[in-house]
Amino acid sequence: MNNQALHTLQRVYGHQEFRPQQEAIINAVLEKKDVLALLPTGGGKSVCYQIPAIISTGICIVISPLVSLIKDQIASLRSKGIKATGITGGISYEELDATLDNCIYGQYQFLYLSPERLQQDIVQQRISQMRVSLIAVDEAHCVSQWGHDFRPAYRKIHELRELHKEVPLIAVTATATAQVQEDMTQSLQMHHPAIFKASYKRNNIAYNITKTTDKRSDLIQFYKQHSGSSVCYIRSRKNSIEFSNLLNSNDIKAQFYHGGLPHKQRQKTAEQWMSNETQVMVATNAFGMGIDKPDVRTVTHLQLPDSMESYYQETGRAGRDGKPSVAQFFFNENDIAHARNQFVKSLPTPDVLKFIYRKLNNYLRIAHGEGAQQTYYFSFAQFTRTYDINGLQGYHALLALDRFSVLSFSQGHKRRCSIRFRESGINITNYLQHQPDHNAILQSILRTYGGSKQQYIDVNPALIAVRSNTTEELVVTALQSLKDKELIDGEITDADSQITMLEPRDDDRTINRFARELDAYNKIKIDKLNSLIELLSNDSKCVNQVVLNYFGEDTTTTCGNCSRCTSKQTASLSIQKLTALLKNKSMSIQEFTAMGYQKEVLIPMIKQLLDQGKLILLPNQKYQWNG
Repeated sequence: MNNQALHTLQRVYGHQEFRPQQEAIINAVLEKKDVLALLPTGGGKSVCYQIPAIISTGICIVISPLVSLIKDQIASLRSKGIKATGITGGISYEELDATLDNCIYGQYQFLYLSPERLQQDIVQQRISQMRVSLIAVDEAHCVSQWGHDFRPAYRKIHELRELHKEVPLIAVTATATAQVQEDMTQSLQMHHPAIFKASYKRNNIAYNITKTTDKRSDLIQFYKQHSGSSVCYIRSRKNSIEFSNLLNSNDIKAQFYHGGLPHKQRQKTAEQWMSNETQVMVATNAFGMGIDKPDVRTVTHLQLPDSMESYYQETGRAGRDGKPSVAQFFFNENDIAHARNQFVKSLPTPDVLKFIYRKLNNYLRIAHGEGAQQTYYFSFAQFTRTYDINGLQGYHALLALDRFSVLSFSQGHKRRCSIRFRESGINITNYLQHQPDHNAILQSILRTYGGSKQQYIDVNPALIAVRSNTTEELVVTALQSLKDKELIDGEITDADSQITMLEPRDDDRTINRFARELDAYNKIKIDKLNSLIELLSNDSKCVNQVVLNYFGEDTTTTCGNCSRCTSKQTASLSIQKLTALLKNKSMSIQEFTAMGYQKEVLIPMIKQLLDQGKLILLPNQKYQWNG
């Protein structure tokens, strides 16, 4: 045992002992070996590279694909007194320059950045001057073209090895098939890597898959019977609100979460769930990455994820404390059709991508050959409405452009107001004399920015709201009203999207260079969705066994715990056994299914006993013995 590593775990992270395989991985890294670590969601992957970096002298370069993950990791390290910084989209050249210099001279221990940032000459040049202790690749499955979140920029991470040939590299991920594992080690040019792989089997999670015609009723009954902390995954912002309202109306405390919410609201919502003020978080897949809540007892799915990998990761939010937990999937045939429509039909072809890329540049007023490293805020809904673009197809197109390093796309609420006065401040004040709230906003703007008619000013709605004792919403409304009356010019956007252009506009040529890769990627996405549909449709195979086989674990052993296994046990249920249960107490259909009995077996038996007059149905929908 490495005493220094254990001491760091206890002192910095507050844990008394390592999780399975963590210590062996850390020791391998400290021995300067390349390491590939495949640990399940909640297995503590970040600790495997953070502790060696804290112990070692120098800086750890961490490559991560998501801005939200980078920000969460940096905030977590800083809260522990560790010097960490990151390079994300939207920062100026001056900020980039200063950050990189601080990493050379400021004794930072961690530098987080995206793989796209790694391609910039200034970044590579400064990294070559740093004393690097370790290279860490997070979400390393993104390296592989066979992975579920392939990002071509990950293929160039090996260039870091040319800058620091003797520095070890650790690649970590939660999900990777055998094909993806081989692709990772080759693409990252790992030297005789030590490979650590935990089994994908989760003994404490019962996988239940229920085909239903009444999803809402089944969901309510499920949460009436399972009171612990939960995440309920859906696929749209609209549904997150709808199902949250449904649960609350049935006295099940729930909140909704999606990527379009303002940062403060997302943060507050997540904190209330983390502290168990809220039982159920109804969320899109924007929720969960980087959140480690050990006491989640259930995870429910109401719509299909896009792959087996996503399903496995999302169900892995449950039972991280090792206690019995449930992963419940409610679906119907419409969900499968919807998934094909949502994921397959919306996959952008090269021609569609060319069209949307051109329209995006036109919308943002980017001239040919310009735009590189510029950040733009805009309303996604307004953009799609302007050019009559299907919202789902437009969203997937922006994700594809992000994946192929044309731009960096992120979502998050931001109000942007850039205005120029057409009339003098006195004239506008006179016009607003009978609108005190709007007048207070105008006076705050004039005091803060002046009233020049010659140039545009960027108004900060949050600042003006504070200084005028109003709200951000009212500031935006007031400015929009002044624009409508032609008293000011400007761009007033209630933005929910941010884009940083990573290269100059070049229209069709931009897409042509990766068109072939895009077609191959689309085929892989379709195959992965089909694998998940097969899991749902084949009701004769153990759920856990199918998942394990998908990830390359050759097992013929059934888990005995999933809905498929328990339904086989239930198939031999006799009228005599059912009678004995009901003679003991009145029970509902939902109570029977919670015990592992399937409706397909129960309902014919109950109908038979009802017809014989041996059962009566009570007003509370429970069956009582009447024999």
